[in-house]
Amino acid sequence: MRSTVLSVVAASTLAVALSACSSGATTSNPPASGGAPAAGAFEKKEPLKIGYSAYDMANPYFQGYAKGIQAEAAAANATVVIADQKGSQQAQVSGSSDLINQGISALIVSPVEPNALPATITAAHAAKIPVIIGDVGAKGDYDLFILSNNLKGGSLAADFMADKLKAKGGTQEIGIITLHPGSNVGVDRVKGFKDEIAKSANIKVVAELNGNDAIKEANDATANMLAAHPNIAGIYAANDNEAQGAIAAIQGAGKKPSDFVIIGFDGSPGAIEAIAAGTQTATVAQDPYAQGRLAVKSALALLNGQALQFDDAATKTITVPVQLVDSSNLEKFKADRAAQK
Repeated sequence: MRSTVLSVVAASTLAVALSACSSGATTSNPPASGGAPAAGAFEKKEPLKIGYSAYDMANPYFQGYAKGIQAEAAAANATVVIADQKGSQQAQVSGSSDLINQGISALIVSPVEPNALPATITAAHAAKIPVIIGDVGAKGDYDLFILSNNLKGGSLAADFMADKLKAKGGTQEIGIITLHPGSNVGVDRVKGFKDEIAKSANIKVVAELNGNDAIKEANDATANMLAAHPNIAGIYAANDNEAQGAIAAIQGAGKKPSDFVIIGFDGSPGAIEAIAAGTQTATVAQDPYAQGRLAVKSALALLNGQALQFDDAATKTITVPVQLVDSSNLEKFKADRAAQK
């Protein structure tokens, strides 16, 4: 039977983004089994329905996530029920409760506010429903947390930066634009980059400023960097919005973005366009579609009493590979994403 999608639109406002691709990148630790769920912990109901409480379906990232969920559910003859929370924490709490009451067998949540998850998880478990957290952040007694391998992504960006700057003589100065304080994915993206770039003796990080995930704040941060360090040759931004802000600041300073190495993170549509235009050098692309498929596979395994293989058993986490995209592999990347249906 075909997977059908029912949109449960819960009231309220807002937005955000994230994802991963089979690029050959691997996680740093071998998978660890979390043990099979206790007998009777979960119940596969008929008809088989998977609930997805989505952060905001206006965001291309979560559209890709939903596509992956739908594709894997269709292969299992399951129906997908999507609750679009439109970036509202209040809507997500009530919308997730509504999904639970619709007789779903598994719940996948891309949380607006991870701290609000524990009550939802408790209610789901009382109804014998496993809970898979799809990106953003996780709190509570969830059964699995899936996210991109952000540490590896930062490392890939650093390797690319070092390769692009190695032909230049002397010490090369670079800047880093971080995500908002408290962002766990932002911490990993910057740590992965800094740990790897430290191996390049000719590269010096001269500035590290918060871009607050946004174009305007990243524009301001880059303008400050350029004023204090006019010889900066490269900028690593922890998301693609910030990379776009860096590009705007460079152009505002009367400089050409193509004279800099500018690397973002996410693989957003805007970044792909900027790479094609030659204003952004590269992006570390996530793959929400792959994450969505993995979420459904994992939920079905739990419903069948099977153990999951975690990359980090302590946090019940599985990380999904990321891919560095630049002009050399841009067309293949676009074709691969177009084929995700």
